[in-house]
Amino acid sequence: MTNEDGSTPHPARVIDCLLGGSAHDAADRSAAGRAAAAWPGGDLPGAARTARATLGRMVRHQMRELDIRQLLDVGAGLPTRDNTHTVARRTAAGAHPGASVVYVDRDPEVLGRARELLAAEGAADTSYLYGDLDDPDAIIRAAATVLDLSQPVGLLLFGVLHRVSDDAEAAERVRAMTDLLAPGSCLSFAHPGPHEAAEAEDEALELIEPGWRQHTVRRGPTRVEAIFLPDLEPVAPGLVELPDWRPEPGGKARLPSPVWCGMGLKTITAGM
Repeated sequence: MTNEDGSTPHPARVIDCLLGGSAHDAADRSAAGRAAAAWPGGDLPGAARTARATLGRMVRHQMRELDIRQLLDVGAGLPTRDNTHTVARRTAAGAHPGASVVYVDRDPEVLGRARELLAAEGAADTSYLYGDLDDPDAIIRAAATVLDLSQPVGLLLFGVLHRVSDDAEAAERVRAMTDLLAPGSCLSFAHPGPHEAAEAEDEALELIEPGWRQHTVRRGPTRVEAIFLPDLEPVAPGLVELPDWRPEPGGKARLPSPVWCGMGLKTITAGM
């Protein structure tokens, strides 16, 4: 990610900073501090960690309970602290062999820096590919160069469909990807919802990602369910707020605003 003097913040690096990672610069830390100060309730890092913790629980569930060994994380940002491949590695023990992970993002800066980070780790089981949700078929075609699509895949869409303003179009993009996956595959997702402090929250997020307010659609649970789950079998507990998805003891920190999440399983008849 090109920013040798650390003068320009980048959303992916700012999020890494909020999560307590190390792939960020001085400008990113400054932007994170300003956003945290403007965040309703004051705990923006806690909100970021709550989202990341839910992602981790979903990855573990896919591996342990659904026996999925291939993970496709679209719109992933930087693969840093407690991200999909690190959770998959920790989960891989005993009866749970390792998983192949493919990250996808459309930002060239993110792509370049992510590949550097993975190479430094020696993450041979993890790939980072270019892809854009404007062309979901191309994402699956690219993933097929690494993953075996005749076997189940765990597809993760965390915080990416809020950029698609039309509900029917958003649902079609989800369907275009899940239709190309084998039975036994599952979709895990998260999507921001409307709430009283949305304007203040969006002002804070604007400090991380200029243009956030102009390109973000907040949807309630009925609309979210219609986009992500019409062709899939919901996995318990169904559509819930982030902290409520199979919380672990002592880990159910509340968020000041709803982010809806869930998991759907592609059965033998789904998509047919």
